[in-house]
Amino acid sequence: MKNDKVLKELLDWMLHIALAVAFTFLIINYVGQFTVVQGNSMLPTLKPNSVLFMEKLTRRFGSLKQGDIVVVKIPELLGGGKTYAVKRIIATGGQKVTIKDGKVYVDGVELSEEYINGAGTFAEKGMYDDITLPDDCIYVLGDNRYPGASKDSRTFGPVNLERVEGKVIFRIFPLSEIGRI
Repeated sequence: MKNDKVLKELLDWMLHIALAVAFTFLIINYVGQFTVVQGNSMLPTLKPNSVLFMEKLTRRFGSLKQGDIVVVKIPELLGGGKTYAVKRIIATGGQKVTIKDGKVYVDGVELSEEYINGAGTFAEKGMYDDITLPDDCIYVLGDNRYPGASKDSRTFGPVNLERVEGKVIFRIFPLSEIGRI
């Protein structure tokens, strides 16, 4: 009788732990999670080691738009053991991006980019400085536009929407900069 009670208690605990693990798995994979900025590519907007919260619902059910800051998974393009990159969406599917004379144009209209770090935007190799995006892709740039400071769509081209992990919505650390992004 006592063994039955212990076994029931043990099974009850195991069920609660399994439910907690399953719930956590669902939240992390489908709702949102934390990420840490690695590197200087988003200066001055985001500093290295900033802790961010990204939500994953917009990429599934909503629409990403120009100006959103997203986390993209592109390990084969980043190199150096990095898997994820935090970048700003400059253009979405079907739009034309042109980088010319230090300025970025989307569909022929110059972007007002008061958030950038650097004297302007210049194409790294000239391969992706005048491109119309496929419908299922976005064009992303880091805010730090100093030469060599950001590996982004100027280097590796458009990013397929399937590679977007989530949209950054909140900065948690440093505490002095906590708040919505």
